[in-house]
Amino acid sequence: MSLVLETVIPVFAIVALGYWLAGRRPLDVRTLADVALMVTSPALVFSVLSRTTFDPGQWALLAAGAAWICAVTGLLAWLYVRRAGPGLRGLMLPSVFWNAGNMGLPCARLAFGEPGLEAAILVMVVVAILNFSVGIWIAAGRGGGGEVVRQPLVWAALAGLVVAGTGLVLPRVAREPVDMLGAMAIPLMLLNLGLQLRRLQLEDARHAVVCVCIRIGGGVTAAVAFVAVLGVGGVERQVLLLAGALPAAVMNVVLAQRYDVSPTPVASAIVLSTLASLVSIPAILLWVT
Repeated sequence: MSLVLETVIPVFAIVALGYWLAGRRPLDVRTLADVALMVTSPALVFSVLSRTTFDPGQWALLAAGAAWICAVTGLLAWLYVRRAGPGLRGLMLPSVFWNAGNMGLPCARLAFGEPGLEAAILVMVVVAILNFSVGIWIAAGRGGGGEVVRQPLVWAALAGLVVAGTGLVLPRVAREPVDMLGAMAIPLMLLNLGLQLRRLQLEDARHAVVCVCIRIGGGVTAAVAFVAVLGVGGVERQVLLLAGALPAAVMNVVLAQRYDVSPTPVASAIVLSTLASLVSIPAILLWVT
């Protein structure tokens, strides 16, 4: 229980700080989000992945697990949208794509240590690629491959994997600034999450509740099935089960607003799933630790 509290309280305390700051004074949330997405997060991804032991089997397992969770929740969301109406296809976004960065990384690091952070970063990269490709296809009705290749996080991941796979040793003068920027990533992500949540409102609760049930309920069920059928253990099992319990990513409301696909219920689902994660994250951590 103490480990759960030591994981959850610091994470939500920084999110709450960001939420409080957003109400105290006007802050340029877009700029902070861009810094996190374009600078500090890629630096963290490269810094951690470039130091990992090259294990294609582990990485393939984590990638397959993340893709499986997205596929299962995507199918459930698609079935619901077919019934609710095609005009609500934006509801698939918060149902499928979870907050693998802002919430997943700090929770994995605090609960499972550096091995957990390494595994969670691999999951985050997979989710980011899917969010900027399949997510845009869902929102816009057309492919989003161009968005993927423009994301520094994806290139940082590829560079980190190359360094890890080749055993290349970077000089300190090159690695140190990257490590320093990467150290900023997790607290900045959490602050930014709090700032963004302040701008979202809970409306259209009926659809939002269904999205949360799919995202967290369906996500945990899919993760449990995956690790059980394949006999996944260790930190891979812990991180995949945690991934199933995480809330919807804030990025989804940006896509919903950009392509005008149900932005109000999407925003509501993000708020509600973040509140629900106050229960789902401690519950899953109690189970897996």
